[in-house]
Amino acid sequence: MNVRILASGRLRQSLILGAAAFLMALFAPAAGRSEPRPPIKLAVFDIELDDFSAGGPLAGESAAETAMLRRATALARERLAQSGLFEIVDGSASADEMVKSHWLRKCNGCETGIARDLGADMSFIAFFRKISVMEQYLEFRIRDAHTGALMNISQTDLRGETDESWSRAIVWLIRYRLVEPELARRTRELSQ
Repeated sequence: MNVRILASGRLRQSLILGAAAFLMALFAPAAGRSEPRPPIKLAVFDIELDDFSAGGPLAGESAAETAMLRRATALARERLAQSGLFEIVDGSASADEMVKSHWLRKCNGCETGIARDLGADMSFIAFFRKISVMEQYLEFRIRDAHTGALMNISQTDLRGETDESWSRAIVWLIRYRLVEPELARRTRELSQ
């Protein structure tokens, strides 16, 4: 009889301690870990084309290139939002002339004030630099909208002026030069 009472007492104590541990883990933040960060408000401006090809500046942006830039911008916004790191603010909502003329790549950081006016914490500009139809590269720049500090600048080369080559460049650059390094940094930060 004493053995049965002792066993049921230990079982009850184990259940109570297990339930208490579960509730503490559920409701109390773990020691050494911080709360997840809210997404950063990122003003993503339309991707631009910087055409250095022979005759490019004279001919101007073609209708096909304009359509490709629109699709590229939509893809970039989608991938940045999917990362969970960013809340996307539509940079094209600004009435600023630099935004409307797609000239942000040349204004040396003026996009930060525009991003701040849109309520964003950071700005994102990107452009394809076209040397020829076969030789191009994609660059993007992220700046702090409050200080103007350059937070990230990344580039990749690509071949061919097609939706496929532009899409691959965008996906690769966002994933390997922005999202994965930032997630790795945050993981290291949480483990310290």
